[in-house]
Amino acid sequence: MVLKSDDVNYLIYRYLKESGFLHSSYIFQFESQICKSDGEMPNVEPGSLIRVLQKGLQYMDVETHLNEDGTARLCTAPFSLVGKHVCSVQPDSRAAAKASPSKSSAAQRGYPLETSSHGGHTLVHDTKEKQAAVRSVADDDDSMQMDIDVPDTEKESRPMEAKSKRRGQTIDSAQVLQGHSASVYSCAWSPGSASVLATGAGDGTARIWDLSGKSPERDGIVLRHDTGAEAEPQVDITSIVWNEQGTLLATASFNGQLRVWSSTGEPKQALRQRRAPIIAMRWNRKGSCLLSAYLDGYIALWDMQTGQMRHELRAHSGCVLDVDWLDNTTFASCGNDKAIRVWRDGETQPIRTFSGHKSDINAIKWHPGGKYLASASDDGSVKIWSLADSLVHDLIGHSQQVFMVKWLPRAEKAVLASASFDSTIRVWDAQSGSCLRVLDAHSKAVDSLSFSSDGRYLASGSFDRKVCIWSVKDGLLFKSYVADDAVHDVQWASKGRVAAAIANSQVVVFDPLSA
Repeated sequence: MVLKSDDVNYLIYRYLKESGFLHSSYIFQFESQICKSDGEMPNVEPGSLIRVLQKGLQYMDVETHLNEDGTARLCTAPFSLVGKHVCSVQPDSRAAAKASPSKSSAAQRGYPLETSSHGGHTLVHDTKEKQAAVRSVADDDDSMQMDIDVPDTEKESRPMEAKSKRRGQTIDSAQVLQGHSASVYSCAWSPGSASVLATGAGDGTARIWDLSGKSPERDGIVLRHDTGAEAEPQVDITSIVWNEQGTLLATASFNGQLRVWSSTGEPKQALRQRRAPIIAMRWNRKGSCLLSAYLDGYIALWDMQTGQMRHELRAHSGCVLDVDWLDNTTFASCGNDKAIRVWRDGETQPIRTFSGHKSDINAIKWHPGGKYLASASDDGSVKIWSLADSLVHDLIGHSQQVFMVKWLPRAEKAVLASASFDSTIRVWDAQSGSCLRVLDAHSKAVDSLSFSSDGRYLASGSFDRKVCIWSVKDGLLFKSYVADDAVHDVQWASKGRVAAAIANSQVVVFDPLSA
């Protein structure tokens, strides 16, 4: 039996990625140099690290409670992976068996037992029945009321209301796109067509799907970031983004490749490759410049007319986690150095630096009217900044990391939503700094948000496999869809349809307004 450090590192990397810790998985892969290991890394099944730990824990349990004569001590104390175990031995096994006949009687009657036990310790198995039970419990979550008149932030903020007993309808049918062969991490509708969808996955490909017909092409238009050779390790597609005109799609990968394609999948440009992984990309409004953010702390500005790099800036002392344009020449960046910096095209130093977060800053987003900049951090806070007044509001309410912020797509309003690992979504009034409502229907971390183009609905995606559709006007859970695996991204098309990127390599598309 040979235990290699590369194998252990790969299982840890897969666990981080499958659990939704994408930034952490990218950093771990980069620092451990997994992609440069000798030979092809195995395509292990999801949950492999957990299964190995469970088997090891079971062996430790047996070893701890094995008597010298080969019999097992009946210990009722919990046995865990961490912490010192102190046995609690049952003095009379016959009395215990008499007092707890439920399992034996259930087995005699033919009822299936979903767990197995040893020495009084239950070993949990991830069965389909348990998954169905989780789905049933998640569907029974109550929704929150949020009367903000779609919403009017100039009015006085209303107090928190009690939970509504009304439950959203469950969407039972959806179009499933099955071309990818690994987890799908991102999806993006083309601004030029409400029926053209781009997706990026961990199989080394991005894809463009034309959903104008009833039966789209099986695999979509495949945009490869590798040669397609079987021996070549797959590389994650880390970012996909359309220009505002919907004519060009930029795709980036973990190995630093950045490519630009036409809306029909024709390769336009392969921009000079840097070694560091690309974490985020954004087009400016005219589509003349493309901004890319790297794990090594640099940002690059590309001229789309020439295909050349105009600037390369050391933006942060750690990795850059997000970037966003204010207009065609001004943009902001954030990273794990707890800082936000505002830059102007042509200048090598930031024009503003915002400090105040106490941990990694995961996301930043400019208000549609350009008045505010919102930031989300691992310190559990959302902060509102302005170029004129620096920190405007410090929004405290989430109990865990905040992964994403999205503004209501109306320039005359100042309402934003934040998604957190505490399984909730909070809706904030950026002008007053008050929390308008807490949307609580997920049971695990929420990692994606998307407003409908008219601002009437908000879609949220979570590790609990649910996509929730909320009514912005009253805050009620309008509808929900339960996928087969964790939801990594949700995006709302300009005309009603919602796309969701799923961890099981699928992409699901449905229309919540007609379903």
